[in-house]
Amino acid sequence: MMPALGLGTELPETGIMNQPPRSTNDKLLNKDLVIKAFLWYGLIESAVCMAAYFYVNYVNGWPLVPLASSGVTYRMATTMTLASIVFCQIGMVMNCRTVNYSVIKAGLFKNKRVVFGIVFEIVLLSAIIYTPILQEIFNTAPLGMKEWLFLICLPVPIVLVEELRKAVTRHLNKKAKVS
Repeated sequence: MMPALGLGTELPETGIMNQPPRSTNDKLLNKDLVIKAFLWYGLIESAVCMAAYFYVNYVNGWPLVPLASSGVTYRMATTMTLASIVFCQIGMVMNCRTVNYSVIKAGLFKNKRVVFGIVFEIVLLSAIIYTPILQEIFNTAPLGMKEWLFLICLPVPIVLVEELRKAVTRHLNKKAKVS
């Protein structure tokens, strides 16, 4: 939630004033936005979170042993799922900083409020994972270095897939203007 608050301070994209205004009849929450949020981002995040859950089970012997339904492996798997949601959201907030232009060209760490929100989110996640009282409340287990390396890598493909989509959209828009 904290990184999303930083999005409100994002500078406008280059050339935004050259675009025609949207119709007053258009809704802010339209079909395209719902499709992008739930079908595009939602499917990507769901697949990644399931992969994180099964990764922990795989490292602990699955499929030769049944999926854990209790104990440390179960708690680690659900902790990994929670953490993967947070790290996917880091990639998603970076993607949402620009609509059509490359966030990489805009500068990944240029918006200090978004960066602060990401750091805050990771600190809060770490507290939930490593503080005994919060472990008890949230039923979490400590993650090892392998799991953290897995998590740190998650935002990269999420940003790159969206960068590819934006590049294709820019290319198609350029072609449409030419014809």
